[in-house]
Amino acid sequence: MQLQAVDVVDDISPEEFYQKYVKTRIPVKLKNYSKNWEAREKWTYPFLKEIAGDHKVKLHGAWQDNGPTQIVMPHVKETTFGEYLDMLEGDVKSDLRIFLFNLFKLEPSLLNDFDFPPIMDGYLEDYPYMFFGCAGSDVRLHYDIDLSNVFITQFGGTKRITLFDQSQTKYLYKLPFTTHSAADLGNIDYEKYPALKLASGWQTDLLPGETLFMPSGIWHYIQYIDGSFSLSLRTLNPSRMGKLQGAYNVFVIRKLDEYFNKFYKNSWSDYKLKKAIERTNEIIDSRSAEYKD
Repeated sequence: MQLQAVDVVDDISPEEFYQKYVKTRIPVKLKNYSKNWEAREKWTYPFLKEIAGDHKVKLHGAWQDNGPTQIVMPHVKETTFGEYLDMLEGDVKSDLRIFLFNLFKLEPSLLNDFDFPPIMDGYLEDYPYMFFGCAGSDVRLHYDIDLSNVFITQFGGTKRITLFDQSQTKYLYKLPFTTHSAADLGNIDYEKYPALKLASGWQTDLLPGETLFMPSGIWHYIQYIDGSFSLSLRTLNPSRMGKLQGAYNVFVIRKLDEYFNKFYKNSWSDYKLKKAIERTNEIIDSRSAEYKD
């Protein structure tokens, strides 16, 4: 794979941001996106344990244990939020994660600690999500099914994020009826997935206080270098076609995959994996044929 650094900016106007990054669907790291947030100083592990530590939370394990084509991940453990935060603060090595966690429904007062910066319109203000992960855990390569834009702000330790735009999909072993890749970027098997060598993208380490803008449809693979957490704010896809495609993905494509998984189970999983490998490796075969000609 060929990976370049993500652009980094301190301040940028909404117009320049739209022209350089939203319109072109290029990721960028924003240093001052959250500069006015009380959360930057306030959301420490002791604070979160004090305000929300008694809540029960469901923890999810390694995505690889869920099978290479399974999308829905059942939880593997239930504990108190405080006990889990102790693991993050202690940098305990583990696969355990919490994702798409709306802590604000449990503790609405936390909504006062951040705002929705006016760098872009169309925020989904009812859906701020938090993501927590232990040191050593990772998130499989995928792009968000609803095709929204995402601003992910980091707290605690460091995340390493690898990104690819949609033009690279042909190299990424996309599973049919999903927005996920079959390949494990944390342990790449180039013999099984040779087309990955042709993929070009970006990589960055996201540090506390920094925000990564991930444009609509961008592939991302996330590694928790340290135990840490982040806040994710989303905006609607700015184009009408993008909104329609996102809705189609959520309400049609995902439902079809859930239906086939329910009734065909392993045979459906085997089919998806086979097709992902066949379709992508055809790229390798066609390129080899071109070089021979």
